[in-house]
Amino acid sequence: MDKLEKLIYSYKYLPPFLYFGSVGLIGFDIYSDLIKEEEFLNQHVETLLYILFFYMTYLGLKKRKNEKAIQLS
Repeated sequence: MDKLEKLIYSYKYLPPFLYFGSVGLIGFDIYSDLIKEEEFLNQHVETLLYILFFYMTYLGLKKRKNEKAIQLS
């Protein structure tokens, strides 16, 4: 996974794009299911978006923890 992490951080705007893009698509899918009562994303794509969202959250928390440890030392 280290290679994937380096690839994601090698582009300046890729991490926020992946994070907020997945949040937006998941949010619109929930809206579409509740309000419109029709399916926007199929289950396979939705599962991949949840995995991407949680992975990007993990990377963000890991980066924040490293920055906080540097500030304390």
